[in-house]
Amino acid sequence: MSTTTVTVGLSKTIRCLGMLRWQLKKQERYIRTHLPPLLAELSAGQPESFSEGGIRRITKYWQLSLNVICNSLYKLCGRQLSGEEQYRILLLSVFGPLYDDLFDDKLLSEDQIEAFTLAPEKHIPATFEEHAARQAYLQLLELVPDRERVISHLHCVFTWQKASLQQLSPDISEARLYEVTYQKSYYSILLFYSILDHYPGPAMLEMLYPMAGLLQLTNDAFDVYKDVHSGIYTVPNLYRNFDRLLQHFMQDVAQFNHFLARLPFLKRRKETYSITIHALHAMGRMALEQLRETTRGVNSLAELATLSRKALVCDMDQFRQQLKWVRQVQYLVNYQAPVPAPPTGLKVPASSAP
Repeated sequence: MSTTTVTVGLSKTIRCLGMLRWQLKKQERYIRTHLPPLLAELSAGQPESFSEGGIRRITKYWQLSLNVICNSLYKLCGRQLSGEEQYRILLLSVFGPLYDDLFDDKLLSEDQIEAFTLAPEKHIPATFEEHAARQAYLQLLELVPDRERVISHLHCVFTWQKASLQQLSPDISEARLYEVTYQKSYYSILLFYSILDHYPGPAMLEMLYPMAGLLQLTNDAFDVYKDVHSGIYTVPNLYRNFDRLLQHFMQDVAQFNHFLARLPFLKRRKETYSITIHALHAMGRMALEQLRETTRGVNSLAELATLSRKALVCDMDQFRQQLKWVRQVQYLVNYQAPVPAPPTGLKVPASSAP
């Protein structure tokens, strides 16, 4: 039976969310200063350059990676990112979308992407995207404290990106869909930690697994409209059992909170970290609750595709929704429940080794 004993009040929740918003605004100066020269360097000598859409995508990738993934964990530990680490985060935020495009746009075969992942020096680029990705990857490998760890983690990302191609088939089982969803997100997050000076220990890695899955489920919940029209199958759009999905979602919230509570850090730091992480999870829960209501009576993917964007996309710009979001964040931060073993196929990796 779940409980919601309030240990983090509404005022602290609002204060931390306000600070997060202020940080995002403050960081606009950093990205305006550092991103253009980096992109110019990566595209030097090429007839093409980064598009405006590509730059917006990189910026969103960087904001998530910096604030939710890297900086928040460092603050939890009482650390501060160095200038060198911040640059590596920006560099990986440029590389990440380019690497995704190698798959999504079929710029290279799976064998070619794997060879590039393991030995980028040997790759001869044929497109602008390949050239920029190679330049970013090589520069990153020169700057990180452990080159082999980065290559190993990127190869894990490759493995689960390749597995995610199964999401193009409606025959993918629900258990396999959950496994791909969680593992792909987990190793993408670990890739960012592999470029930092301090890599998470085993107890943190255990906590990060449900966090990673919840982040991807949140993304999938917001992308139902786009994915159903693109032929991409996710847990929300393919199986559509939102009561069961929400139960699974809250089970992982409880696991994350349980693992976080056991870490030997100051209580106030753990509370701030929890609010930062659940700021995104809360949006995912709201999106899933909306989908549960708007898809009642929908019995097939064809019927789902007839629903409007308004019905399938959770609008977070409304003031009423933002108030609800703050309450949801507080609820998730304080949520407690018995923590069962991970579901079949969702085993937490025992170590950082792939």
